[in-house]
Amino acid sequence: MRVFLVLIVLVLYPNMVFGQPIKVSIGSDVNEKGQVDLFLTLENTGSHAVLHIHPMFHFHHSMSMMTAIRELRPGQKITLENYQHPQVLRVGTYPISAMVKYKTLEGNEKTILHSDSFYFKEPVRSQIGGSIQSSGGVSSSILKIFLKNQSDSLKNIRMMLLLPPGMVAENFDGMMGFTLRGKAGKNFEVVVQRGPNVDEDRFPVRLMVEYGEMLKHYSGEIKGFIQFTPSWYSVKYLKHFTVLVVMGLILALLYFRFYYSLKKGNTNG
Repeated sequence: MRVFLVLIVLVLYPNMVFGQPIKVSIGSDVNEKGQVDLFLTLENTGSHAVLHIHPMFHFHHSMSMMTAIRELRPGQKITLENYQHPQVLRVGTYPISAMVKYKTLEGNEKTILHSDSFYFKEPVRSQIGGSIQSSGGVSSSILKIFLKNQSDSLKNIRMMLLLPPGMVAENFDGMMGFTLRGKAGKNFEVVVQRGPNVDEDRFPVRLMVEYGEMLKHYSGEIKGFIQFTPSWYSVKYLKHFTVLVVMGLILALLYFRFYYSLKKGNTNG
């Protein structure tokens, strides 16, 4: 029975068991003038090659595409350099995110969203916390976002929502800003449409929160996932159901064989 349950998990949730095969890390170098050099390191920690890797950086109001990688073999590591980040002028902490798209050997498209931060002259800590929850159907999902000002002072907040490729936020046009009073909280919802060629049902999302105070720049991030209801009727799940049906038939056969052998033994006794 334990073996059967393990097989079900492996078939239905392979990513949950094995995780992402690419390890992503971000390095930075900021000089005295506020010029920023970024370094993106990708390492294949899996047992199979990954293909058609397309990395990009997100910073402030823009994104920067990086050199595509045709193949990353098991154990292989590569570091890409990026010098496109705008010069920073205020002392403080700044967000940086990397999105990496790739394909498995089976041709499945995957997305990794990795976020970090760097500081200019002095690291400072954001006083804005919060959470992201998700509920949705097959074609759309609702992100329920909560923000909390943990300080006593008013904050003029600017936010950027990072979604995987193919996702469209209906009422969130890239950037959003509002004022949050001291110790105050705010709830709002964002409707996200699933892309037409998106097969996965669960994706990482990031809400980057920034504000300025006392001539310093503060940034933080809120991590979450967007969840869609699985479209069980799609071809994508055909092999899953086939395996489960076969397993169910094998279990039923074993049960009836055991039942009738036990019944036959009682009759002979």
